[in-house]
Amino acid sequence: MEAKARVLELARAEGFATVRVARAEPLRKAFTAARAAWEEGRLADMAWMTPEWLARATDPETFLAGAKSVIVAGLPCHSPEPDPPADSPPGARGRVARYAWGRDYHRTFEKRLRRLARAIREEFGADARATVDYGPLLERPFALAAGMGWLGKSTMLLVPGFGPWMLLGAVATTLELEPDPRIGKTCGACVRCIVACPTGAISPDGRIDSRLCISYHTIENRGPIPRGLRAKFGSWVFGCDECLEGCPVGTHRFESHPDFLPPTYDHAYPRLAELIGLDDEEFRRRFQGRPLMRAKRDGLVRNACVALGNVGLPEDVPALIRALEDRSPLVRGHAAWALGRCIERFADSVAPAADEARAALEARAPLETDPWVREEIALALTVSAPAPAASAGPGGGPHVG
Repeated sequence: MEAKARVLELARAEGFATVRVARAEPLRKAFTAARAAWEEGRLADMAWMTPEWLARATDPETFLAGAKSVIVAGLPCHSPEPDPPADSPPGARGRVARYAWGRDYHRTFEKRLRRLARAIREEFGADARATVDYGPLLERPFALAAGMGWLGKSTMLLVPGFGPWMLLGAVATTLELEPDPRIGKTCGACVRCIVACPTGAISPDGRIDSRLCISYHTIENRGPIPRGLRAKFGSWVFGCDECLEGCPVGTHRFESHPDFLPPTYDHAYPRLAELIGLDDEEFRRRFQGRPLMRAKRDGLVRNACVALGNVGLPEDVPALIRALEDRSPLVRGHAAWALGRCIERFADSVAPAADEARAALEARAPLETDPWVREEIALALTVSAPAPAASAGPGGGPHVG
């Protein structure tokens, strides 16, 4: 227990809000669940998650030979809403998941976890290896095994007092530490996260289908977003917090590690027209050191096109028209879809904007060389029925200004 007390002291000195210990043993139940998700196609195109990778990621021995304990550490990321600027150019704004409002959590964790691993090696003569979610060790099942929280129906770890707003990292070590007991708690009859999901990605039995998940498509998907899902994305451009915000656990506790706080309002709610105009150099300059780099330039601009199709204002139509000339077919195709949505949304209320969108699509159609983009343009031009109301941001309406 002396060794554990010292390890916990070292971890808390690094600023971790919660630290727990699990035995370093294979998590067979977690592997079985992950293998079923792979077999059923629910992991979508995350090709690195093969059965072999999942077997390694649930067995600490393959991560660190001789491992006896897994130390799981958490940092909260429930940042309070930033104040909107007093004056800002007009135009719709997108939404970014709260954990991505500030600095890349990998960098924040890596520095602290590596120092913790080094201290274990130096003080106890034991081996230790740190990882965040880029490494082959599934932190969430080990956090569950360590009693840090319980799994919600959204598959998020729900930490008492914090809810799902906790980022996780882990250190596997050959040092034998007393494991913490599991938490015997469930969500009971609560289904708020399921109801909150706009795309139906969460099943009643607590399984996530990545093929329907906004976070998957806005971050990991490198191809087109399925047409049937786009209108359900609202203004999300990176990640999605709908199921987290729907969870009652920790909902009123706004606490975040300083690295995850948004320096400006634009970090949380970027202007969509600005995102569409980013070239590669500006993308790297603006998002270096932030999680949004994961989406890559084409992916983030694609997401911004979809968001503008859903919540854009008439003054945002010219930005979408310019995107029809983008070097990336991925961007051009989603810009075409978004202009089709503008035709739907503005036909009755702002006819000039709808007419401008239609004229741009008609002008681009004979010039487009990519077959998929041509198909998107043709489909956009066939649209005539009014669309449902746009998805709202926090507070009931799209973020503007």
